[in-house]
Amino acid sequence: TSSEQSTADANGQSGEPVKTPWFTALQNSLNSFTERLFGRNKLISFNSELTSLLTGGTYMESTQVLLGKDNWLFYKTEMDGHPLWDYMGINHFTEEELAAIAANLVNMRDGFKELGVDFYVTALPNKEIIYEEYMPDTVARVNEVSRAEQLADYIWDNTDLVYVYPKQALLDAKEEGQIYYKTDTHWNQKGAFVGMQELLHAAYGVEAKDLNSVSFDITSNDLAGDLAVIGGVADKYNIDTTYVFDADTADKSQYRDEVALVVGDSFSGFLSTIAKGYYREVHWIYTKDFSMSMLDEYDADVVIWESVERYMETFQNVNLLYKY
Repeated sequence: TSSEQSTADANGQSGEPVKTPWFTALQNSLNSFTERLFGRNKLISFNSELTSLLTGGTYMESTQVLLGKDNWLFYKTEMDGHPLWDYMGINHFTEEELAAIAANLVNMRDGFKELGVDFYVTALPNKEIIYEEYMPDTVARVNEVSRAEQLADYIWDNTDLVYVYPKQALLDAKEEGQIYYKTDTHWNQKGAFVGMQELLHAAYGVEAKDLNSVSFDITSNDLAGDLAVIGGVADKYNIDTTYVFDADTADKSQYRDEVALVVGDSFSGFLSTIAKGYYREVHWIYTKDFSMSMLDEYDADVVIWESVERYMETFQNVNLLYKY
């Protein structure tokens, strides 16, 4: 992916919540990977700048990056999922696929339960779904229901899984502050906080707190995210603010004296940062790196499995119980 690189903390270090150094390491990892993969060279930058100039700032010459309104950048890759198909609603799951995903997740939930481990699933909307108003008018939605929403409705109607799809909560929360980066594919820590609150509510029945109930430190106002790097315009689009969750402001009534393994893609790295304010110990592991031996290694109580929308085939193609 544009960000599938581990950090030392991601591979299992734990302890007291760490603010800036951990997040800086994560962001550096994301940027380092995109620079190596797409070659942030002068030609890419020249093409992007030239086409933006010639079109009055309405177009960017990039095979991976789409220039939206008000300097919002979006991912138009076809090599790292299909975020535009997701947005357009043209890649819905079949009934057979929906049933297979549900059966796979229920099988995992039951298998982990036999081992004394709780299993929760969260699926996250692509940035395009939450900030639709900044998408260019040239990309039309064929179906307003994306496949992530389709799957969530199916899971909720046909299983008793703890399955979190926080689309509405994120739409509500963006009125209180920016929750995805303008220049990056990812949500920021404010968005991850909203996602964590929805998970705590679904899993434990506690009231979900809003963004105004906690504090975030601002560590920079000039972040150029992975999309700016891929598009070769990092020098121009270093316009994002970095928010870092102050775990000391977390509601202590939501605290769990448990060890949580947060398993997923790069979005789960942000989620695991927030989770450190609510669990005794948290370990972040990429799905591809997860092993069942980690349950004993970390004496885990909870497995939280995450996927962003563009990777949701993972829920059908992977069964964590068989990863040794």
